[in-house]
Amino acid sequence: MNSSGPLNPADVSLNSSYPSPIVVPLDFIDKQSQASREELNIDESGLYVMSKALEEFMRRILRESTNNCAEELTYDRIAEFIANSEFKALKEFFPERVRFADVMDQMCKSE
Repeated sequence: MNSSGPLNPADVSLNSSYPSPIVVPLDFIDKQSQASREELNIDESGLYVMSKALEEFMRRILRESTNNCAEELTYDRIAEFIANSEFKALKEFFPERVRFADVMDQMCKSE
């Protein structure tokens, strides 16, 4: 299975190993979800699905932030994409850059 597309349930049977490649290691997902894992009752299949969802999320951000590799990936492009996308809820984690001089100008104007 190629990891660039959506997860096909037929690709994962309950008692088989997971298709590769797994870009986001299940151990990482396991560690990050420890706090809510018991509450949500997440098993290894759930970790795999979360891994694939995170992988697709990262692909989308990278693809859209670089105009499909036509431009260099920068923090400003990631912040702009997130601010103008369906991922606006993440805007506080990726705020648009504010230059120090602009902040100082605003402070001087308000005084």
